[in-house]
Amino acid sequence: MPTVRYAEAAEQRWRNGRGVTRELFRDERWRLSVATIATPGPFSVFPGLDRVFVVGRGVVELTVDGQRHRLTAGEMLGFTGEAAVSAVPQGAVTAVNVMTHRPGRARVRFGTWPESRAVAVVDPATGDAWLDVPGPDGPDGPDVPVIGPVVVVEEIS
Repeated sequence: MPTVRYAEAAEQRWRNGRGVTRELFRDERWRLSVATIATPGPFSVFPGLDRVFVVGRGVVELTVDGQRHRLTAGEMLGFTGEAAVSAVPQGAVTAVNVMTHRPGRARVRFGTWPESRAVAVVDPATGDAWLDVPGPDGPDGPDVPVIGPVVVVEEIS
């Protein structure tokens, strides 16, 4: 199973220039990245995509289309790429982003992952990812020996 090291992924500015991210994977169906949110401000808009935002480290208040959500490590929130989203981090926040092109969907969860298969597993402590992304028929590679709190992308449909 390929390993993508967070430290080796190029840092990129957000579309709106208000933050930075490191892209770990992208194909025609979905994208996986780890963002650092250090200052308050709006998120970039991604028309035609659905997003799942998982806090890896820290605490952040997200306002999505006027509704506030206080998220801590391990908590997640899904929203459309068209939504008006702004963030107020309490200190530096690291977050895993899974974006899928509509009508596709991603099943994402946070927790331990000792014995099941997944498309991607991200360690929020390091930002490293383990990927099993063959084709649109789903993953078929070996299990990843990661035990601890991880972000798991179990399925892209």
